[in-house]
Amino acid sequence: MTTTMPTRQQIDRAEPLDFTPRTKAEPATVTAHVVIGGVSMDVTFTAHVEQLPAVAARLVALGATPVQPTTAAAPVRKAGEKVSPEWNGAGEAMCPVHKRILKQGKWGMYCSAKGEDETYCNLKFDA
Repeated sequence: MTTTMPTRQQIDRAEPLDFTPRTKAEPATVTAHVVIGGVSMDVTFTAHVEQLPAVAARLVALGATPVQPTTAAAPVRKAGEKVSPEWNGAGEAMCPVHKRILKQGKWGMYCSAKGEDETYCNLKFDA
């Protein structure tokens, strides 16, 4: 397939194209988590993208530093003890601690009870 390009004369004689004028980009609302003068705060502002470097420079001039995210260490749980389930009169396996009927999960039976510390029972059951 051959593509024929217009000549310069054809371009000069062509009617002007009707383009819709570009609209300015909508401003964005940005929230920065910073510390200024030892006080941690959220600074929220609305600006166009082109204004963001000036806003950042102003925050730095005010002595703002980014808040360092804190990652809470997950509580360490000991591995679940392997125990034999108890059986109720209907022949269903039960947790010996919580007396709940065990459910079958991807890796075996488990007890769905939560303890006082809001963590799930971590006993492991023999099949």
